[in-house]
Amino acid sequence: MKVQCPGCRIALTIPDDKIPDGKAVRMPCPKCKVPVEISRKQPESATQEYFATGSAPPLSDSLSDYAGAVDVVEEGVKTALLCVGTRLGEKIAQVLQELDYWVVHAARSGFALGKLHHNNYDLLILEDTFDSAQTGNNLVLHHVQLLPMHLRRQFFLCLFSETLPSMDAIRAFQMGVNLILNIKDLEKAKIILARSLKEYKSFYGFFNAEMNRKQY
Repeated sequence: MKVQCPGCRIALTIPDDKIPDGKAVRMPCPKCKVPVEISRKQPESATQEYFATGSAPPLSDSLSDYAGAVDVVEEGVKTALLCVGTRLGEKIAQVLQELDYWVVHAARSGFALGKLHHNNYDLLILEDTFDSAQTGNNLVLHHVQLLPMHLRRQFFLCLFSETLPSMDAIRAFQMGVNLILNIKDLEKAKIILARSLKEYKSFYGFFNAEMNRKQY
C-alpha cells in the first residue's frame, strides 16, 4: 500500500500484511515525524481518503492552472491565506488589508493546501465549514492539526464559525487554533485580530527567532 505524508509529501510504501482489515494504524512519518493514518478500507471519496490515509486529495484544476503556486512578495510584507466562502471573503479581506496584510483568497481546499505546501503565511483565516458542510471534514483544518509544533507555531490561525462563541480559549486550544471568531462579531474582527496577533507575536517572537537562527 502506498500513502503520502501530509507534512513533507514523501511517498511511503507499507506492506499490506502490516495493516489489519477494517482498522486504521497511526504511525509517524520517518522523515518529518508528522502522524500518518493508514487504513486498508477503501474510502468512498477524496475527502474520506484524506482522513483514512493522511494523503492529500488531488489539487483542484484552479491550482494546476494557476500561473504561480509560489507567492512572490517583498521581504517583510505580512501575508495571509483566506479560506472562507465568498459571502465572507470580501469583508474579511478588507479587514486584513486594513491591518496591512497581503491576502491570498482560496475558494477550495485543494487550492488552499497547494498554497500552504509552497508558501509560509503569517496568518491563516479559516471558516470552520470551509469547502465542507461539517467542521469534521475540513481538510485545511485537519492538515494544520497534523503539523509538527515547530511548523504550527510559525503562523496564527483564526477560525470563523457560525456556532462557536468568539474568543473561547478552551475550545480554541482543543481544536488547535489560536483564536475563534463568531461570524456575528465580524464588525469587531479588526480590533480583536489586532490585539490577539500582538499578544501572539509577543509570546512566540523569541521562540520563532531562535528556530530561524538554528536553521542557519
